[in-house]
Amino acid sequence: MQTDRELGMGIAEFPPNASKPRHKATGPELCYVLEGDVTVQIDGKAAHVYRAGESFALPANLVHVTKAGPSGAKVLASWVHTPGKPFNVPAPD
Repeated sequence: MQTDRELGMGIAEFPPNASKPRHKATGPELCYVLEGDVTVQIDGKAAHVYRAGESFALPANLVHVTKAGPSGAKVLASWVHTPGKPFNVPAPD
């Protein structure tokens, strides 16, 4: 089957208390916390902490902030994207 989308995968390492500002992904993401913990704050919802051994999914175009805990975090992430186009884009305030 031919498609214009690709699957990507990588490990994101967050230093202690590091955060990724408000943004959205142009495709769906599936994440698994390998070490530490991360807090995901989705616009309009309560923040949720994911610890090592837990996973979470984020649909495309969902505005959110991700923040590592005091010991940092290592997250295995997979995503679907369109080649040649940005995957993460800043979200307006």
